[in-house]
Amino acid sequence: MKRYLSLLLFAISLASCEDLIEVDSPDFDVQVEKLTYQVGDTVRFRFSGNAGNITFYSGLPGSDYNFRHRTALEGGIPQIDVTTQYGGGGTQIHSLRLMVSNDVTTMSKEGILAATWTDITDRGAIAPNTTVTPSGIMDVSDLVNPEKPFFFAFKFVGQTDPDKAAGNWIVHAFNAKTLVPDGLAIPVANLQNAGWQPFSILNDANAWYSRGTPIVDLVIIGGGKNAPESEDWYVTKPLFFTKVSPDTGTPIQNIGSNALDAYQFIYNQAGTFTVTFLVSNNSVDQHKEKVIQFELTVTE
Repeated sequence: MKRYLSLLLFAISLASCEDLIEVDSPDFDVQVEKLTYQVGDTVRFRFSGNAGNITFYSGLPGSDYNFRHRTALEGGIPQIDVTTQYGGGGTQIHSLRLMVSNDVTTMSKEGILAATWTDITDRGAIAPNTTVTPSGIMDVSDLVNPEKPFFFAFKFVGQTDPDKAAGNWIVHAFNAKTLVPDGLAIPVANLQNAGWQPFSILNDANAWYSRGTPIVDLVIIGGGKNAPESEDWYVTKPLFFTKVSPDTGTPIQNIGSNALDAYQFIYNQAGTFTVTFLVSNNSVDQHKEKVIQFELTVTE
């Protein structure tokens, strides 16, 4: 009986080996015409050989093969910039303040008032009139705690004044990013995706609001001379300057699609980029891959 069981197990083992679906290593290569291009040029990659799956990494921020497993940044510089405009006859030019905090516990009026805020208005330029004014880059390294979320807010404070109008503010741009040692800026948030929430602290007749879908700008109408006193905040969602999503490639071919003999890509910014083609053959039992890389220089 034992001999019979042994033979049966041996037969099953052989059958399992015979059922294993094996794949070959990709016999595949990529050629590129040259290694230096200008912004706007079409880079053409020519393929030879065979591979079931091809994923393309351009080397641009967000598509760098070397960072496909990265979830945290080290040695980066947190930066913020805004673009503002002041109108509506306003002459209370200090009525807009740029505020940051890392201890907002609840996104409510009470939570905003209870938080500790730092005024960073003096770190950049704010519009003194109807001129659209970029703030320039504001370094907030000293205020970012990697262990805590970071909040940014536009704070409007309008005073009742018989001679000076509170006026209207328009925010045309907001960018939060992390400058990494290689000189690239990793986006954290912008005007469209910062998750703005308005909070009226004083005088509900005034309120921040956004225009456009997607958002084109942020606006508050403060009013003219003798307008009621007002305090209004527009606060971002929690921002994280050191946490990032892993970079991803673009799948350009899979086992169910037609085999490609070429691929082309256009770089719209200058720099040196490591282009990567990750090619693989897969089955339910095996995975074999090959990495092909080029270093391209793109000039203005």
